Amino acid sequence: MQQERLHDPIDVAAICGNGQLTPRHFRWQGTTYHVETVNQRWSGKNGGISLYYFAVSAAGQAFKLAFNSKDLTWSLEERYDPAPAHPRGDGRQ
Repeated sequence: MQQERLHDPIDVAAICGNGQLTPRHFRWQGTTYHVETVNQRWSGKNGGISLYYFAVSAAGQAFKLAFNSKDLTWSLEERYDPAPAHPRGDGRQ
């Protein structure tokens, strides 16, 4: 699985209910992704700013989204592509 570290701003459609925020769709690089599953949620702080993280599955890939509660902005932090790093899977080309 290949990991790509990003920090790209994204647009997110999310719902609030039962005391939690849940991303449903996000738009990145002109493509809208439907969140199939929220696999994990956690929070952290950067200075005094609360950040809320979501590990989600969409379009056969895994993504890490972050919500900045001060600026009310979303970012795509990481993308995990299930394709092997090398076509043979053993590091040789």
